[in-house]
Amino acid sequence: MERTLAVANGTRLCIDEIGSAGIPLIVHLEGHMAQLISTPRSYAERLAECGYRVVRGDNRDVGGSDRFPDAAYTLTDMVEDVHGLIAELGGPALVCGRSMGGAIAQLLALTHPEDVSGLGLFFTFAKERDSRTPGPVAQAPFHDEASFLAWERQSLPTIAGSGYPYPPEYVTWLATTMWGRGVDWSGFERQRLAMGAQPPWAGRLGDIAVPTVIVHGDEDPVVPVESGRRLAELIPGADLRVVPGMGHQQPPELDEFFVEATLATAGH
Repeated sequence: MERTLAVANGTRLCIDEIGSAGIPLIVHLEGHMAQLISTPRSYAERLAECGYRVVRGDNRDVGGSDRFPDAAYTLTDMVEDVHGLIAELGGPALVCGRSMGGAIAQLLALTHPEDVSGLGLFFTFAKERDSRTPGPVAQAPFHDEASFLAWERQSLPTIAGSGYPYPPEYVTWLATTMWGRGVDWSGFERQRLAMGAQPPWAGRLGDIAVPTVIVHGDEDPVVPVESGRRLAELIPGADLRVVPGMGHQQPPELDEFFVEATLATAGH
């Protein structure tokens, strides 16, 4: 069921949750431009069947969450959104992040370790060098639902691995559902600039002291698999799982694999 929560810093976040309060919590953080529907519901339902309260959320500036048209922010501000969300839901939580969401999850574990009981870092990275040079805001490649659908049909298949190509009907469903929930190109750009403006944090990852599982595809064209291997070197005791033929994606065909990886962050 979807609902909107106002968290401590004032941001209103749209979440979808399965399960009730009082049972262990899993929070899923999405990547750049992605909405909560990008995490397969079938995977979330399987986690719920294992006895967890499963929350998928829209980051600020996408989907049903607040827009920040006049604000320049960094990933640190997005971390505070999640910190407030976990406080509202009742933490700590197993926190799973995809791509940009995995970066936010790492920073949450470093900034608010009391919020995080385990980390699932899926096709993500740690920033090692300072690159805080503001980039220009790109012009939107779409202007209405039809052009957004055409853009997604062209771009989304390029990030899938050869073992898990996106079915055309899935791309159509994802794009039309995203559009209906709220798509804002300027919000996408603010998220991109937030990643660029964030100071490096890779050198702090040795302080993470919770069970951590890293999942990365060996055909990821967005965040190369070397980034996952580097994370495994930097986080003490991290468990790296490389998936042959997977790109920058979480295919529903791998629900059982991702469920097992997620539950491993709780020591199962």
